[in-house]
Amino acid sequence: MASYYLLLIQFLFALIALFLFWQSVGYFRRMWRYKRLKVMPFPRSYVTILQNIQQYQKLTPKQKEKLHVMILLFIDQKEFVGAKMNINDEIKVTIAFYACLMRLGFELGEKDHVSTVIVYAEHFIVDDSHTIDGIHHTRTSVLEGQSANGTVVISWQDIAQNIAKPGKENVIIHEFAHELDFEDGLADGTPLLETSKYQKWSEVFSKAFRTLRNLEERQKHSEGLILLGNYALTNEAEFFAVCSERFFQIPKAFKNHFPDVYEELKRFYRLDAEKLYSSHPDHNG
Repeated sequence: MASYYLLLIQFLFALIALFLFWQSVGYFRRMWRYKRLKVMPFPRSYVTILQNIQQYQKLTPKQKEKLHVMILLFIDQKEFVGAKMNINDEIKVTIAFYACLMRLGFELGEKDHVSTVIVYAEHFIVDDSHTIDGIHHTRTSVLEGQSANGTVVISWQDIAQNIAKPGKENVIIHEFAHELDFEDGLADGTPLLETSKYQKWSEVFSKAFRTLRNLEERQKHSEGLILLGNYALTNEAEFFAVCSERFFQIPKAFKNHFPDVYEELKRFYRLDAEKLYSSHPDHNG
């Protein structure tokens, strides 16, 4: 019996060693890829595409330099799938830009768990079927975007509209915020944080969410509610995603109406969106 347990322990150690080996192999492969892409010239055709994006135009040269590497990594590592449409460089670079802009405050490769991006030409239809108390319900929804388990599904029509007429909404930021939220395995409006940060985050976001919900139920006028929109109050996950949109799209207005939420997002994203476009301080969204 003793020899059996000894063999079992040896087997477990072997599995752990194999796991650590593959982890290290993956790490060194990523480091090799990062170094290769860091020295790779950024395609001029990509710059031409990015020049059509308002936020890119207003970044500093240093910010652009880091984003260029992140964009190359993103395009290199993600699988882009066209749903009855062809995927071209404009689509890849545009999606990569906003997904990477959100992670500009993080290290290369950090909080980057999306593996697949599926792009539809326009809004897409999703059937949701479920059973409650023995009664089967089916609901058909027309969506701009959707995300789950490392896969982001998105409508190019809406992306193009967001860029042509920049405003408070951005479907790419919205869906990739959901993926950040789901990093801890729960889509609950609270992304993975340091242990000491959870209480303050919960207090700030819950207070803002409840306050707006109360105003909505009482049909009270509120500039803050107008700024976020009723969809933000669907649940806590949507609230976080919409707040992330406003944080990057209209930082000054968002900060004025929700200073506490703004500060929590600033700490989470590790950047001050209001000062992000520092070469153009007049950028107010």
